[in-house]
Amino acid sequence: GREENPEYINYVRLGGGLVEGALGASWDVLSNNKWLVKFETLQFRILGIKVVEKELSAQGVWRMEYLDDDFRILYAAGGVNVPKENVYILSK
Repeated sequence: GREENPEYINYVRLGGGLVEGALGASWDVLSNNKWLVKFETLQFRILGIKVVEKELSAQGVWRMEYLDDDFRILYAAGGVNVPKENVYILSK
């Protein structure tokens, strides 16, 4: 089944974790391959110490096409009245 109130945190770590950025988001399922992604928090740490934490209110619509077991294409549109989508090619 689909999760209720799903959440996701995307981490980027540099220098073996000396610097870390974290972007927190949740999403609503719109269809089998489309989601409304809501970006909620942004946080940065240096040497494990939080130096920035910001609440976000951005959102966008993501849709995914699966090419095979290894490749997929993510189309991401965001912001108010943004007519274009960014395209990401993802592989395992």
